[in-house]
Amino acid sequence: MKKNPVILLVLGLALLAAGGLMSLTGGPPKADAALTSQCRERIKDQGSDMLAKCDEKAFAVTMTATDANSAAQAISAANNSELGSNSLSMFLIGLGGVLTVAGIFMLRKRSSTGL
Repeated sequence: MKKNPVILLVLGLALLAAGGLMSLTGGPPKADAALTSQCRERIKDQGSDMLAKCDEKAFAVTMTATDANSAAQAISAANNSELGSNSLSMFLIGLGGVLTVAGIFMLRKRSSTGL
């Protein structure tokens, strides 16, 4: 990598883009159609903002739960999957940032020494 800092720069920018895309497109896990319709039926008179939240798995499970333990397990599983994808996107953004800065630093160093 010391011989060609452009590769480092391009790799860093690609990782930044991938992490940013994952971060922007990611979000809470979506509920399946049956769970969403049950949730919407249950809270149909509470407003459109509440109906929109029925698409999120954790909210839909909470609103349609009959047993506290199974609801807690389903919400925990939904939150864990969201946490994993968020952590991966933040890791890619951090690694991409470091590689990009290192590539820029090496390019500037190379241009100042005349190599």
